Amino acid sequence: DLARLCHSPSTGAMKHAIGYAASTCSYRDWYGTDLVVFWGSNPANDQPVSTKYLHEARQLGTQVAIVNPYLEPGMRRYWVPSTPGSAVFGSGLADWWFPVSQGGDIAFIHGVLKVLIRCGWVNRAFIEQHTEGWTELAAHVATLSFDDLERRSGLPRASMEEFAALLHRSPRAVFVWSMGITQHAYGGDAVSAVLNLGLAMGYVGRDRKSTRLNSSHLGISYAVF
Repeated sequence: DLARLCHSPSTGAMKHAIGYAASTCSYRDWYGTDLVVFWGSNPANDQPVSTKYLHEARQLGTQVAIVNPYLEPGMRRYWVPSTPGSAVFGSGLADWWFPVSQGGDIAFIHGVLKVLIRCGWVNRAFIEQHTEGWTELAAHVATLSFDDLERRSGLPRASMEEFAALLHRSPRAVFVWSMGITQHAYGGDAVSAVLNLGLAMGYVGRDRKSTRLNSSHLGISYAVF
């Protein structure tokens, strides 16, 4: 019941954007993906079971990025008790950290989208075949200035460019978010922004081992922030 309450912004935004109001992957889907991004989430404390999967995914080559005001100590180093080497020596879980300001996620994502669009790094084929509303989102993003987005996100343009380049190098990625995204008056908009970024990269509804698409029509919405 608590999860339903805390993630009600997620269910509404996901139902609107992709027609499915629950998680679209499992921990095992982290294996073989290029990147896992945690938005406003601290899985080492909140979901410790996940750390084994995260540790094993990193051993297979998956990189992990954290978008959060604070890099939690457990994400710097965590001791997975069921894995002997990790239990003794510990495991680093985060490769990248983007210390966005509290409530600055939407602005950060819009800045990243500006870079992706400018560089031609969005998944045009996926957008054209499987989404709607992209023209409106791109037009809105074009009206935003980097100066304003830097102020709102708490991060410089260089960080937005760095994150965009990281996504560009990661054709397969998983986005994970938690209370740091949902527990705001605009939590639904923040979830929508995360989803929009995933849709722009073609990460939604796609089998990680092929280019087969599981959904034929998905929707993009944009939040004014």
